[in-house]
Amino acid sequence: MKENKPNILFLASWYPNTESPQAGNFIQQHARAISEYANIAVIHVVAITNLPKTKITTEWNNGIYEVIVYYKKSNTTFPILTLYNKAKKQKEAYNTAYQIALKEFKQFNLVHLNVVYPAGLFALHLKATHRIPFIITEHWTAFQKTTQNSFSVIEKYFIKKITCQAKIICPVSNDLKNALIDFGIKNKFRVIPNVVNTSIFQPKANENEKVEILHISNLKDEHKNISGILNVILNLSSQRDDFTLTIAGNGDTDKFRKQAEALSIPKDIIHFEGEKTAEEVAQLMNKNDAFLLFSNYENLPCVIAESLVMGLPVLSTDVGGISEMITEDNGILVSKGNENELLKELNNLIDNINNYKSTAIANKAKEIYSYKTVGKNYFSIYESILN
Repeated sequence: MKENKPNILFLASWYPNTESPQAGNFIQQHARAISEYANIAVIHVVAITNLPKTKITTEWNNGIYEVIVYYKKSNTTFPILTLYNKAKKQKEAYNTAYQIALKEFKQFNLVHLNVVYPAGLFALHLKATHRIPFIITEHWTAFQKTTQNSFSVIEKYFIKKITCQAKIICPVSNDLKNALIDFGIKNKFRVIPNVVNTSIFQPKANENEKVEILHISNLKDEHKNISGILNVILNLSSQRDDFTLTIAGNGDTDKFRKQAEALSIPKDIIHFEGEKTAEEVAQLMNKNDAFLLFSNYENLPCVIAESLVMGLPVLSTDVGGISEMITEDNGILVSKGNENELLKELNNLIDNINNYKSTAIANKAKEIYSYKTVGKNYFSIYESILN
């Protein structure tokens, strides 16, 4: 740990773990960015249905101390009792993780809460019992009216109780900030985006015979609209053959491979790959010329920030905070679900791919999404609170 640096407790509602390795990886990236300026410990808890006994993992991971507690999920059949037991077990698990982190760090100057609920309940506890102030970084698309997610009356009550006691709230996009305000949350706001590890995502010169387009996601169709992409690619392949599309992700690639075969999309046009590490994502982006996203809803996708840092122009739906990332110099926006518009703009993208200035796209994106920029922005908030 660094001397004369504040000790920050990252309290994470989502975080990569053995049950969900990709969950909240953007929170982990924020922690790594800030670790250049502060000592960071992360605590996270995971409820598992068939767990014989509590399991705890601790690790120093790329400059941050991670404590994850896996505990048995409550299985009572009465809703009120289930809710009580869930909250009780969750608090016990967070307290266990906190005590372990405290032994390593001795004290914490500030809590950095990531995703307000449910971890924010423990942030309130630490504020009340130990007088540790907290800030919030929010990522949750559930606050957006365009999503199918909804909060219960109890969740709404606690979300508003938690957010009103934070020192400041840092949504990752202006769109999410406005959604939080519409939700009824009142506080100071400062938008700070997701972050990209520019030591991994480094562009290099690339020359392909065809325009190679990439899509990477969780492959959840209701979210990412993979079916819509396949429909458009079928039509595009009947018009031209000077492009390819690679679809990769940690979802059901076999399902969409079969769907592509059923549509009779030429096999030399479309390729499917499975889950990728960050390094493998960077390597894949280096092989491609553009990135494609046709989501029904988003917040501020890390994969777009990564694509831009790699110098790739992006063709995406205009949802969530994506319009804050894309300009006419680095990409194209289309309407949600509009396959005719996507077909038109894919043709436009392919025809004009050489007009995009890859180096300029990459340099501009690094100014916004690098560890250095995002880490400094958060550290300035820490300083203003602690001083």
